[in-house]
Amino acid sequence: MKNFLFIACLVVTPVLAAPGVMLKDEDLRASASASAARVGRLAKGASVDVLGRQGGWTQVAEGTRRGWVRILSVRSTAAAGAGAGLAGLVEAGGRRSDSSRVVAVAGLRGLNEEELKSARFDANQLMNLDRYQVDRADAEHYARTVNLRHRDLGYLPAPQPEKAPDKGPGSPWGEGGLP
Repeated sequence: MKNFLFIACLVVTPVLAAPGVMLKDEDLRASASASAARVGRLAKGASVDVLGRQGGWTQVAEGTRRGWVRILSVRSTAAAGAGAGLAGLVEAGGRRSDSSRVVAVAGLRGLNEEELKSARFDANQLMNLDRYQVDRADAEHYARTVNLRHRDLGYLPAPQPEKAPDKGPGSPWGEGGLP
């Protein structure tokens, strides 16, 4: 029974795939993660079958090879509105229906224009950022762990306490200080 299901999945999968093309050279990963094992490389312009999406990743197949690439590295070439099944869904999710609206594919999600306009400064949230601070040794250890390349960039100078503005007669704000 298990063999039958496995073979059925192999037979059905190509029917659900949408044609696509690689927009740039990209490593093919075993799973939807930058730290996943590299299982191959796809060249810009290569024809692939788009099998699905997960977060910022797209599952593709090229011949007998199957894996994951970054979502912005591949474009579905299915005819708009033509396909049923996954081909139609992939294309519908990848095109704009209203040119006046911006559609984010990767990045910040969940905030609409009204929420952004009503955003207010919250000192407590700013203080919470200190929990994410790491020293240089920890940052270098993490970079080695995930195979990041080294670049020499200087750290910002340590913050200095802010001086109170001069409120004297020669001050740009006059004797009363800030307006």
